[in-house]
Amino acid sequence: MLKPKKEIFKKEIKRDPFLETVDRIEANIEKNSSHYLKVFGGIVLFVIIISFLNNSRSLNKQMVLSSIGTALISLDKGDSENAKFQFETLLTEHSGTSGIEVVYYYLGKIEYDQGNYTSSKEYLEQFINSGHSVDLLNFGSVVMISDILFMSGNYLEAIDIIDESIKKSSWNFLQKRLQYEKAILLIKSGKNSLGIDLLNEINQAPDISASLKSNIETFIGKFGV
Repeated sequence: MLKPKKEIFKKEIKRDPFLETVDRIEANIEKNSSHYLKVFGGIVLFVIIISFLNNSRSLNKQMVLSSIGTALISLDKGDSENAKFQFETLLTEHSGTSGIEVVYYYLGKIEYDQGNYTSSKEYLEQFINSGHSVDLLNFGSVVMISDILFMSGNYLEAIDIIDESIKKSSWNFLQKRLQYEKAILLIKSGKNSLGIDLLNEINQAPDISASLKSNIETFIGKFGV
């Protein structure tokens, strides 16, 4: 989980190209597991593009897709302020357009990275409540919101939002990641035995990824839990 920077308030059947893309995304996440929130901006661009192409054909929607791509390029280059301006402009000029919901995620992520946790939480909750179906973005949103809640002292609420996301997620890889985040929260909130039991349960799962197993063992070794 990313650490806060500031403003801590009280806080084979024929292979499908889309499936092959998802496989590459999962491999990328595992390779960069310690930085998964940081790299979301780039690796989910393919998923977003596919989502738009499958569900939109109007000129306005294609313009939104192009504008999101331009903003993501700025974000990938580290120009957060320019990306933020472009995303905010998209919300103003294309409110109600199918697919515009992803903009809330990226604005929430930018605010989170800048330590503006109140506005970040608002954007991320708007994204989650929009019902957008990109699991990777929902995962990132839940992890950031739970971190914000934890920093503000709302430990139970932070864990509850992760539990709810675990139930809704259809991707086993992300379910395990969310369970890992929950275990860390439990330990940090003083419920060591519950957190340790959950870490051991995840670690013994037959389908656990190598990177997650390594993270669990590193955490246990580092904190001596």
